[in-house]
Order: sequence, then structure tokens, then C-alpha cells
Amino acid sequence: MFLHRRAGCVIAMTLSFAPGVLAASSIYMPVERVAAISPLVVEGTVARTASGFDPVRSSLATYVTVDVSFVHRGPGDLERVVVREPGGRFGELVHEVDAVPVFEPGEHVLLFLEPALDRSLRVAGMFFGKFALLEDASGRGRVARRDLSGQGLILARPTGEVEEFAAAEIDSVVASLPYEGPRGSRAHGWLAVPPEFDRLEWDDVREASGVAPTLDFVPLSSTYRARWNEADSSTAVSFNIQPTGNPLSDATAAVNTMKRGFAAWTNAPEARIVLQSGSENYDFTSANVQSPASVYPPVNIILFNDPYGEITDPSGCSGTLAIGGYWRSGSSTKTVNAATFYPIMRAYVIFNNNFQCFLGNADNLGEVATHELGHGIGFGHSAVADAIMRSSAYGNSRGPRLGNDDRDGAHCYYPHTLTLTSPNGGESWETNTARTITWSATAEAGSDPGVVDIEYSADFGTTWSTISAGEPNDGSYAWTVNAAPATQASMRVVRHNKVVPTPAPYPEACSLDASDGTFVIAAAAPAAVAGTAPDGSAGAPLRVNRGTGGALTLTWGGSCSASASEYAVYEGALSALRSGTWDHAPKTCAAGTDLTETIVPGAADAYYLVAPLAAGKEGLLGRSSSTGERPPSVSACAPREASSCP
Repeated sequence: MFLHRRAGCVIAMTLSFAPGVLAASSIYMPVERVAAISPLVVEGTVARTASGFDPVRSSLATYVTVDVSFVHRGPGDLERVVVREPGGRFGELVHEVDAVPVFEPGEHVLLFLEPALDRSLRVAGMFFGKFALLEDASGRGRVARRDLSGQGLILARPTGEVEEFAAAEIDSVVASLPYEGPRGSRAHGWLAVPPEFDRLEWDDVREASGVAPTLDFVPLSSTYRARWNEADSSTAVSFNIQPTGNPLSDATAAVNTMKRGFAAWTNAPEARIVLQSGSENYDFTSANVQSPASVYPPVNIILFNDPYGEITDPSGCSGTLAIGGYWRSGSSTKTVNAATFYPIMRAYVIFNNNFQCFLGNADNLGEVATHELGHGIGFGHSAVADAIMRSSAYGNSRGPRLGNDDRDGAHCYYPHTLTLTSPNGGESWETNTARTITWSATAEAGSDPGVVDIEYSADFGTTWSTISAGEPNDGSYAWTVNAAPATQASMRVVRHNKVVPTPAPYPEACSLDASDGTFVIAAAAPAAVAGTAPDGSAGAPLRVNRGTGGALTLTWGGSCSASASEYAVYEGALSALRSGTWDHAPKTCAAGTDLTETIVPGAADAYYLVAPLAAGKEGLLGRSSSTGERPPSVSACAPREASSCP
């Protein structure tokens, strides 16, 4: 994916095998191989590029007009050719493509050309057959430059992305290597101008001396991103499957492998896109005489065995595995995660013919299907090594497994909605109290709800700190408030991207929600202190008055702490006290707060102590004249507090 791959496109996956090597890589086509498959080789100047719509076939393509200055192979009197390549724009209908050469009006080119099924010319080898002709800066003659940049990772090549050859060297190769002739069922002969050319309706015309258009076909364009808006309402995108000609020779197995590709994107926990099968035995070719890569199709479709001859035939076990792409609207944009998208309306995947050597393995087929489906939902090629969207197949039974880069792309294109529900503004939470942070999320199509990070800000989002990372996305998190007091507090629930940094314009987290307003973190109320019962110096010492019937009325002064909410009365034996033993026990643990209590003595010879109570703790009993602090009772009314009033 991402965000190198985030453009709409028709992408070709290519591979080649070295003897005894099982891992696949993108093919590199040397000049010799391109020359062998090209019945026509010319050089000339690009006079015009234009998007053309055929009203009879309802097809859309880009047509490149080249004024021929020299013919290396073919009829010597040829003056002009029109090359047809997929992609283009007509009104609001846009078909964006990759793995095709890009032409600029006024450009001097050397072209290796081959016929399509209807004999229209196209660049041989998808893009390997197009060279720009330049004068060498050192004055040593002309140079033929082949620019492979932007075509994904191409392995097994001896040079970098831009190759330069002496033009005379290429002339020699063409002269010494004969054309091999048509391959398989491909049509014989070629036409200098496509048969539909005279009836085309034009859009985005670029002349050599004209004004640059608003849009021509753009490979892997980040300017015209596209996505399925259906995902925003959890509406599934369905692909019909025509299983005939599948490389597994088993319709059920082929359909199940396509479903594995659907599930790979659907089960990405960060993304909301849902792919599923529609008709699993759809007869597309009987009802549609033209390819979904040429004409806006009535349905999303997966085809096997290249039924429309869109792809250059494989040579041995090398060549183009499949193409996949989409048709989009040219209007009604939508902004998602800081990027503007056009709505995708149709998508397709077409597998090449005679590729059982690679695609006959279900895991390899599933890997390629997942890659091409990625193009169909808006992604181009990734430069990340582990991505399913890198441009070359792994071929090591990887199967339809997304890498972190792919998941980030799906996340930022098709984010889930996270909604923080508490704290959402206006709350007041005390420090050191237990609280629950809650949120909701749009439903997951797969079984894995993923994880989120819980983050806190004391300055309403200027800075954030992580409370907990990797929490299950289950809608709640128990938090013991350990933050400092704050009046501008905010919380958020976040799904961060996996690959850092995230390419522009996407944010570093493509789904999140924060508190709508500030809430308060308040300092916890001071711990309640019971204090100390008054002793002889407190101004209101404990007094005992004899009542009627042997009852005693005790009165005392209040605790030194205003937190005291109850008082306990203890009774002990004077005889024990005279012997140096404290044996006091609770007489009542609920004497009230009126500072008086009437009791019936348990013994004639007794003493009494009063202890204040607060917050479930008992204060001190004061000091005696000889032994210091009076000890708590063995059977105290409440645990002793750690501190008391001075």
C-alpha cells in the first residue's frame, strides 16, 4: 500500500524465474527480448496524446499519435502510427492506469510495438518497449533512454531505474534479431491506426504545441486518489467471479482462493472496507464483447485466462501475471484523513493465460489476487519490502497476507469511526479515584477488533501522553486517575498507524476521537483526620457526673479535627490501671456528635476514655501524665489513624 501506492491504477504484477530458484521477482526485459516480440520498430516524434471515447463500443483509451521519422522494422514508407494504451478520461468517467508508458507531446521516441487482438498497436512488453531519444551531452551521438521509475520494483536488472543505451547499439540489436511472429491465439498483422479512431470523441487532448490539460492518464497518481465510499456505511463491495480458465483447474478452489483475498482486506482491524463475492459462477464474457479494462463494465469482475487479450503473453514462466484496476468518477470528491478522493464505481482483476507454473499454486494465486484487489480498492505499489502491494510477487507461498504498510493504507483510506463517550467534556474527576474511560466504534467485519491507545492531555490537545497502549478495542478502560490537577483536561482514543512516519498528507493516526470539551482533574479532598480527644489541657476535658439509678453522664470537648464525625467511649478497670495495665474496651462505638453520653458502668471501680472517629479510622486517645500516648484498645472500634492533630 501505502501511501506510495495510494493511487488508482491498472497495475501489472510481473515475475521471472532463474533455474532452481523458487522465489519470484519482477521481470526485466532486455532490449533483445523486446525486439523479438515486436513486429514494428519505429522512431519519431509524439505529436499528440488524447483520451478517446468510442461511442460504438463505449470504450475509453489513450491514443498517442507519433510522426515516424525512421522505420527500423516494418514498411519503409510508414509516416504515422497511433498507439493505443489503456486509461484516460471522458467527461466525468476516469480510468487511471499504471504499467504503461507515459508520453509527452514533442518527445522524440524509439518504440517497439506489438498488436492487440484487434490489431491496434501498443507498446510491446507493457512499458519495456518505449525509449526516449536524446542527444548525448558529451557529443558522442544519440542515446536511447528507458525510464523504469514509477513502474514498481523490477528485479534482476543490471542497471538502475533509468537505463541509457547508444542508439546505434539498439539499431544493431533490431537488425540482428528477427521477429518471432505472433504467439498463441494472438491476431496476425497490425494496423497503423486503430479501427475505431475516426469515430472517437475526444477529451484531454494534448498537442505538441498545445496547453497542458487538466488530466491525462497518470500512473500511480497521488493527485487523483480514489476509494469506495460504500465503506463509510459498511456496505460491502461485491466482486463477481468467472472461474472458467482458472489456473487451478478447479472452479471451487479458485473461488475459495479469491475469497481469501477478499478476507485479507476485510479482516484488517484498522479498516472498514468489506470485500465479498457476488456471483461465483458469473458469465461475463458471453454478455460483454469488450474487456472491463477497455469499457466501463456493468459489474465488478474477476476473470481468468486473459479472455480479451489485454496482457502480453507469458514467455516460459515469465511475464505479466495479472492486471487490476478501477473506473472512477471525475467529480463528487470526498475528503478522508486530509486527502481528497474520487469515488470508485467499478473494479476488475484479469489474470494472464498459461501461467500455471506460478498461479497453479493456490497460495501464489491468493497473493496475486490480494495484490490486484488492492489496486481495485485504490492502492498503487508500495516500496515497503513486506507489503502485499509491492510490485513483484513473493512466490514463496506467502498467500494473501497483508503487511503493516498495507494495513496502514486500508486504515487511512477506509478508517473506522471511534467515538469517545466519557470523559467527553464537563466532568470533574478527582485524583486517585477509579474512573472508566468509554468509547464506541463502528462494527468490525472481521473477528479481530484490533487495539487502541488511550491518551491524555492536560492542555486540551496541545500535548498528549499515553495512559495505556495496545488496549483491546472493547469500548472501556478502567483508569485510576493519576494525573495532576488540571482545568483543561482532555482524553482521546486512538488507532495509530503502524509504519512511522506516515506519508503526507495523512495524519499520524488515521482514526481517533477526543473529548468534545474540557473536563477537570480536581485535587482529591484531604484525607479525613479523626484527631485527638481532649485531655486536661484542651479546655473541655472529659467529665463524669452521677445520674439516677447508678447511671453516669459523660461530657467532653470536641476533637481537634473538624473531620470527626463520631465518638467512641471506652471503659477500663482502675485496678488494672494501678497495676500498669491498660484494659479499656469499647463501651459504645457510636456516642454521636453531641459530646455527651449516658452509660451504666460495668464496674464500680472504672475509668473512661473518649476517641474521635472519622472516615473509618480512630483518632488518638490523648496523652497520659506518665506513660505518654494512651494505647489503642485491643478490641478497638476502628483501625487507628496514622496521624492526628498536633
